[in-house]
Amino acid sequence: AERGRERVAMVALALLASAAASGALVHGVWASPRAPARAHANLMAQRIVVTDGSNSFYNSRGVFQVLHDAKAFDSITAASSSVADAKKMLLSRQARYSGLTDLLHFTEEPLDQVLNGADVWLTMNTDQAELRHQVEAAKVAGVKRIFVHVGADGPDAMLADAPALKSALDASGAEYTVMRARIMTGSGGSIGMILADIDETGVEEVPREDAFRFITEALTLSEANGRLFTLCPTEDDSQFREMRRAGCDRREEAKALLAGVISKGAKAAADAKAAEAEAAEAAKKPEVSPEEREAELKALLEKARLKGIETQERLKKENEEKARLRAERAEKMKGPARKEDEEEEKDASGKDMDGSDDSDDSSPPSPPSPPPFDPKGGGGGGEGGSGGDGGSGGKDKPDPPLALAQ
Repeated sequence: AERGRERVAMVALALLASAAASGALVHGVWASPRAPARAHANLMAQRIVVTDGSNSFYNSRGVFQVLHDAKAFDSITAASSSVADAKKMLLSRQARYSGLTDLLHFTEEPLDQVLNGADVWLTMNTDQAELRHQVEAAKVAGVKRIFVHVGADGPDAMLADAPALKSALDASGAEYTVMRARIMTGSGGSIGMILADIDETGVEEVPREDAFRFITEALTLSEANGRLFTLCPTEDDSQFREMRRAGCDRREEAKALLAGVISKGAKAAADAKAAEAEAAEAAKKPEVSPEEREAELKALLEKARLKGIETQERLKKENEEKARLRAERAEKMKGPARKEDEEEEKDASGKDMDGSDDSDDSSPPSPPSPPPFDPKGGGGGGEGGSGGDGGSGGKDKPDPPLALAQ
């Protein structure tokens, strides 16, 4: 029995080693087939602290679920001034069912204490007045990755001093990304996105799900390190649709955005390149003389004329065939109708079509008409005839015995 247990243990260890090598198991949690792409980042950054400059997670509450679904962090801490308010905002039914509550922690401690032992700091709707001091606190705490989101509307719509902020982040020694974006307060459908300069004006809203997914992927992408940009929506989503048809996921889309593969002028450049190729192909074709062009036009006209004649003949034959079929159907329908009419005439006249009487000779003759009524003596017969109980020749006769009885 002990030998059997040892064998089972060896098999289990072999399976775990194989799963870890393939990336299917990350920190003891069975992951999706795309988990190997995040395995390296997960080993380096296990704890993330999320703050919101508005002191409320109302507009940024969805990012916690996306962070959990990415399976890139073992611990997610929501730091705010009120744990009770944060729990009301974040402890939803989806958070309980998905397992987010197992990783989610709440704290009211000052930021410099919360960041101690943290690997990543994500600040949403950043308060720029406090950002410099917060970056210094992250530097002292030894945070390895900083992601700063600045809203593209309201009083902090623009970075007050982007070069100074970049210098402070460079001095922190941490990898960092600064992103401006107007995130929708309500739900919105998925659209195309592009990256613009950090001081881009007239920025439109980006759907929350798209913005949160991009932030989550950028946290573990080296292409986002040391970058300052604005996340903008775009009406031209053809590049995204092409990538999705090819089977690319959100991480690959974010990587393409950060690498500049997807940009505002990418489609225009592709169209211009296609136009140049078409023009070059047309230039390779030999020039046609006016005589050759005229002969070509005449040949096309003659071909069209012959085609028209052929079409007219075909239509004529089809119409003749249709007329013949209609006549046959009318003839077939006319025969039974004529026979029915003859039978009706025969029943009405009692004679055949040749005039012979078809009545039955064996039928009895009609009864004779009754004799005329005689008020004087009743029904006497004909010539002085005797008839019935009446007298004959007008002579009086005695009453019948019935009259005597009365």
